[in-house]
Amino acid sequence: MKVLFINAIDSLKRIETVYPPLGLGYLSAVLKRRFKDMEIRIVDRDIKTVLKSFSPDVVGISAVSQNYGKAIKMGRLCKSLQIPVFVGGVHITLLPDSLSPAFDFGVHGEAENTIIDVMEYLRKCGTFGFSDMQDIKGLILHSEEGVKLTEARPLIEDLDSIPLPDRDLLNIPIGQSTYMFTSRGCPYKCIFCASTRFWDNVRWFSADYVVHEIEVILKKYKPLAISFYDDLFIGNLPRLKKIVDLLCAKGIQKRVEFGFACRANLVNDRLIKILKPLKVSMVCMGLESGCQRTLTYLKGPGITVDQNLRAVEIFAKANIRVQGTFIIGSPYENEKEILETLDFIKKSRLSTFEVYTLSPFPGTLIWETARHMGVVSDNMDWGRLAVDSHCSENKILLSQIQPERLLALCNLFEKEKKRKRLRLFWYTFRKFLQDPVWMIKKIYYRYLRVII
Repeated sequence: MKVLFINAIDSLKRIETVYPPLGLGYLSAVLKRRFKDMEIRIVDRDIKTVLKSFSPDVVGISAVSQNYGKAIKMGRLCKSLQIPVFVGGVHITLLPDSLSPAFDFGVHGEAENTIIDVMEYLRKCGTFGFSDMQDIKGLILHSEEGVKLTEARPLIEDLDSIPLPDRDLLNIPIGQSTYMFTSRGCPYKCIFCASTRFWDNVRWFSADYVVHEIEVILKKYKPLAISFYDDLFIGNLPRLKKIVDLLCAKGIQKRVEFGFACRANLVNDRLIKILKPLKVSMVCMGLESGCQRTLTYLKGPGITVDQNLRAVEIFAKANIRVQGTFIIGSPYENEKEILETLDFIKKSRLSTFEVYTLSPFPGTLIWETARHMGVVSDNMDWGRLAVDSHCSENKILLSQIQPERLLALCNLFEKEKKRKRLRLFWYTFRKFLQDPVWMIKKIYYRYLRVII
């Protein structure tokens, strides 16, 4: 049996091509463990060519909201070739009513167990149909009455039961750096975040599982840096300490740099003490705003601007670089409040930062706000949810500030970013003096290896 997984991306946007689709890697791994005779491929481009050359028995497409329109086109292509096709991922899970006729069905939520049942069914029956698939948990089906969800599938309690993702099938080569997940979910519910709604609650891979995966990655791919792409990697301090202790016991802690995301109110001296043995290259924090009113609107009452500033300072004193991410263009934010965020960035010790305009993703509270404003719907142009541009002509903006003025404000942030980059250059130069061999390796991986 041949299975083709498609990661629906915009291959012209760098931000969508640098991270391998680990979610599909997990699905490949569980299928290979269950079905020894299954042939699997994962692709993100040249779809028509691959469909004809590989001739899959079934196609699964993963899509985020901004690329759902592309996924629909891919689904129609599969249908024209009479290949069964389904869709999964964060978009269809949080907005199941948007299931297009281009797909035979959708997969709702966490898919590792669902995909096994789906493939068992397909091997037995050969086709998909509403009446025959109602007993499979975690599906979104077409019916005469419209879109219907089957019984919800329970979340996987023991994440360690999931095999390591099948990185060998992922199109993006692992060179200087790669990434991994060590948990699923986040205890916080920022109003703009779709990820926390998708996972529903927080579960953790064990420290032993995490360290084993790091060992496999280092042995097989030899990256210089590994980023933990969890929503909140540091959310479980006892587990974090055990991970660090295991890495130290195995002599791994200095062989590779680590990066992760965290939340400012969890940053303290105890965290720095736990992290001290590791080579932490970069920490990313969603600081969101330098204006308390906007910060509370976006993240709730549990975080303050002073906490954000203090967290950046704590990491800077520990010689750990910090990247901050910020959101401007909330519905009730004025120009003065946006400039407060710029002032925060200027006075902070951030190494670098990114600024985005607020995007309303399905499943979030901001989506409901945008729906009431009449700017989104279940059948909209999904490309208008682009996340890599500040104020493009086609992008949905929720701000009451005129687009031209909002763009001018974005340009002020870009000027400040250039100044931060100059400081980052001096940081890199100091690192070179401290560890020239390490920096030469990084230069080789980033530049010379491609030339050679």
